[in-house]
Amino acid sequence: MRGLITATRLLLWSAVYALAVVWGGEWLFGQLASRPFTMGTEVEPRWVRTALAFAPFAAFAIWVAVRGATQVNKAWICGLLASLAFWAWYYVDGLMNTGGGANIGLGLLMMVSPLPVFLVLWLVARRA
Repeated sequence: MRGLITATRLLLWSAVYALAVVWGGEWLFGQLASRPFTMGTEVEPRWVRTALAFAPFAAFAIWVAVRGATQVNKAWICGLLASLAFWAWYYVDGLMNTGGGANIGLGLLMMVSPLPVFLVLWLVARRA
């Protein structure tokens, strides 16, 4: 039962993190790049990016609920830092690439980024 409570708390904080890093990050990116933050055609891709940011933490919460682990704070912080590194790279690349166009390699990396982030979460939790 205790693992389920911990997993629920992880899910809630992870949802807040995913919304903040994607929606807040894109708002901040728009401010820095002098681009409008619109809710037009960008809403659906923004939700996909939110799901990508949330996915490794959701998988980790399921693992915690099944395993019943309770000492997960250190793992969550390490996973958060790994995820923030990916998202910082994503936003900084957009700011540095003033010529326009998409960085396809970075886009593909961002699509698989939940896997290494989950691996960090899992490895740190196993050691704790």
